[in-house]
Amino acid sequence: MTVTRTTNSDSVYYWGASDSDIVEDFVFSPKGDPKPLNRTLCSYVEVNGTKTLLQPEIVSGPSWLDYLICFQYYDIYVLSVVAQDNTSSLRSGKIVLKQPGSNKTLTVGITQNGIDNRIMISMKELYSNHPIFTATTTYPVKKDISCRIPYEAYNDGGKYESSASITIPKGETKGTYEMDYNGSPLVFYHGDIKGYKLYEGTISGDGIYNYSFYRYW
Repeated sequence: MTVTRTTNSDSVYYWGASDSDIVEDFVFSPKGDPKPLNRTLCSYVEVNGTKTLLQPEIVSGPSWLDYLICFQYYDIYVLSVVAQDNTSSLRSGKIVLKQPGSNKTLTVGITQNGIDNRIMISMKELYSNHPIFTATTTYPVKKDISCRIPYEAYNDGGKYESSASITIPKGETKGTYEMDYNGSPLVFYHGDIKGYKLYEGTISGDGIYNYSFYRYW
């Protein structure tokens, strides 16, 4: 919250979040929800101990909002927003409000995720014969995601065929799977693993986003 004292006056202006130090940014999913997202604001002036509410003015906001309003609710104000569906990539913008009297502005960030949420698969060895497979998404997932990645671990003595089973928990962007071949017959008799071959796998769990499968190793 910003507190402003006017020069040569007893007026003190209060302007900002009603319940925290800053106003939290808005974050929308690609498919716009008809139910608004809200942020509560305080906006008032005190003169000689008398408090007067000041209706915030909306100066500007992104063109891709269906609904943008700021209304009074008891002794606070509610900034209420609804976004349109997003059928392309991530987009972001700002909502700018101004407090009458003090003419101080307040900026609230707003982001809407893009329709494509991609999964990147990577693999590295934490130490000899101990690979870790990582699946990373662009945005947090709405449901648990299961990735099954077939691979081969090989050296001069032969190979092991297996699959890395990776789960990305709901609300997260990363999941991992580890395997340790130290002590295995292939390593015991023929030495360290020399390489890994990864193949296209399967992804299941979340029907909200469209996933593209990428491999990096």
